[in-house]
Amino acid sequence: MKTLAWCSVAILLVAGLAGGTGLAPAPAQAQAKPIVWNLPHVAAPTYYHTINLNAFAAKVKEKSGGRMEIRVHPASSLYPGPELIPAVVAGRAELAPVLSAYLTDLMLEMGVLELPFMTSNLDEHRKAAEQMRPFFVEAMAKKGLKLLTIHTWPTQQMFSNVPLGTLSDWKGRKLRVYGAESADLVRALGGAPVSIPFGEVYVALQRGTVDGAMTSATNAEPMKFFEVSRYINYWFLTGGSLEWLGANQKAWDALPKDLQQAVLDSLKEVRFEDKEWEDAKAWEERARKRFPELKMTIIDPSKAEIEKARQASRAAYDAWLKRTGAEGKRAMDLALKALGRSQ
Repeated sequence: MKTLAWCSVAILLVAGLAGGTGLAPAPAQAQAKPIVWNLPHVAAPTYYHTINLNAFAAKVKEKSGGRMEIRVHPASSLYPGPELIPAVVAGRAELAPVLSAYLTDLMLEMGVLELPFMTSNLDEHRKAAEQMRPFFVEAMAKKGLKLLTIHTWPTQQMFSNVPLGTLSDWKGRKLRVYGAESADLVRALGGAPVSIPFGEVYVALQRGTVDGAMTSATNAEPMKFFEVSRYINYWFLTGGSLEWLGANQKAWDALPKDLQQAVLDSLKEVRFEDKEWEDAKAWEERARKRFPELKMTIIDPSKAEIEKARQASRAAYDAWLKRTGAEGKRAMDLALKALGRSQ
């Protein structure tokens, strides 16, 4: 028995000296690296867009079992606002918001609902956007993008360091704009448009490069605009400011079918679209209540002044239609039909 035992030990020692390949457990198979998609945005890390995108990204990782990750890059940390659309069209970002604020002439017709005073509140904006979904799907497909969701920024107002309570107050004022439509509006109302990326608005207000900045009132705290502007002027220039979450079509087609489904299911499970619209309204209401605490003065122009501005802004419509041609006319007809009016 002792001889047998020593023989067994000898065999083990020989096996160990030989590398132990016959007795050691097989190495675990290396886990494949996850597919990583980058998702840039202009919103601050604490803004509802970023919060909702992070929830969506977490759900994708969960549902894919870690096989896919979506990395959210807020506050223009990957690309500045004007570069978002070119980045996703070229495939440098697999997924990105197509913001109405940064539409180029090639996609300008998608911004029809952002024409001045086209809509007056978020509910009206969403109703029209939903009815125009097939049009948006088609427009994005022409640029090699797959439309995943339609959502919004809140109503567009004007931060300023001088009160803008009447139409005459706009005359000669340098005002930050973010696209052709808003530039045309400011010109029509007597101001001087200055195109400034979202991430540079704070400094522009601080240095007096502009007298005011058009954007959502909800940006007061996340972007600290309350530190560099004294007034918030509630003109309701648009009832919302759409953005469309788009995937580069080639990147989408390269995804395994089950991961495509994981992305779509994740958007549904986190209620991404509904949450975005709900948050836009809730954040807007909260911002309005916060302005007195932030030492900002709320300016509410009279209905008569807003109507004067609405009538003056028609010149912006004409400029937009001239720039967008037949597709713009088609978009305008669809928008007016969705809103139940002729003009």
